[in-house]
Amino acid sequence: NETSLFRTLTEEAVIRWQEAHDIIPASGYFGGLSQTKYRQLAGGGQGDILSPSASPEDATVAALKSQITDLMSDLDDLKKSDTDSSTEKLSSLEQEARDMIQDALRKIDDAEDQIEDAEDDGEDVTDPKGDVEDAKDDLFDAIEAYFEGDFEDALEYADDAYDNADDAFEDAGGETIEDRAEELIEEVEEAIDDLWDDIDDAEDDGEDVDDAEDLLEKAEDTLRDAEDAFDEDDFGDALDFAEDAERLVDDARDALEESDDKEDARDAIDDAEDAIRDAEDEIEDAEDDGEDVDDAEELLERAEDKLRDAEDEYADGDYDDAKELAEEAEELAEEAIDEL
Repeated sequence: NETSLFRTLTEEAVIRWQEAHDIIPASGYFGGLSQTKYRQLAGGGQGDILSPSASPEDATVAALKSQITDLMSDLDDLKKSDTDSSTEKLSSLEQEARDMIQDALRKIDDAEDQIEDAEDDGEDVTDPKGDVEDAKDDLFDAIEAYFEGDFEDALEYADDAYDNADDAFEDAGGETIEDRAEELIEEVEEAIDDLWDDIDDAEDDGEDVDDAEDLLEKAEDTLRDAEDAFDEDDFGDALDFAEDAERLVDDARDALEESDDKEDARDAIDDAEDAIRDAEDEIEDAEDDGEDVDDAEELLERAEDKLRDAEDEYADGDYDDAKELAEEAEELAEEAIDEL
């Protein structure tokens, strides 16, 4: 009569009921010991206390979802309370068990999604389905052990649940995190080798490759971290490190391309300066010969304006715009000479 939802009031009522009937621990979780005692008090029947209209599978899933929701909510509330006291209450083993239960549930969800896809493709999913059912049984045991305060067993059951779900996922054609980590590590390793070749070529051409080299060296260090994590079977960390290394390789490639663009822009500016100097000499000679040079001088002034704009863009790092403006400046200088 406390409430229609299993929250604080109901938990407190369950604790009082457990204490009254000598159920240890009086955790507020209506687990196996409490269910047995309830059936004894109700007349000794062995029926499931869940809704009789629910199928066994629906009842199991509903119980798992409800209990995991309670578990996560309670622990999150605890962690938001006073930091010092919550650290004492939430032992490292309890936290580890909680995290493993959560990971196992996610892996079960992933496995069921993968099985559904495989089944739609007409594949035989008998074995994966069996592994998922084993995973659910293990997860249920993990949650029950958790609420009874046996965190070591809870962790062990949750770990078994994860392994069974992972087997189901893989057998149904899913790519495991180990597979993804290994594949990405190999891809990044190849990308690093290829980019070192490009950097060597650019350096031979006299380009500034310092930024690209620094970034690529960081990528190599991060990739080594990924390989070390993989060797230690920390596949999640291995994948994270590999992704970081991949981003660093991309940044190094961008830096090298920027170096190419910078070099092209500098060459274009130098060409424009040469063309403008040639035009100035031609105009001066023509003026000494008494020719009309007004139109040529106007074109030359426009060329000089474009060159100044190109140099400004170059200074701002906008190398594509700098190159385009410098090429326009060169064309105007050549037009000035043609005008003579």
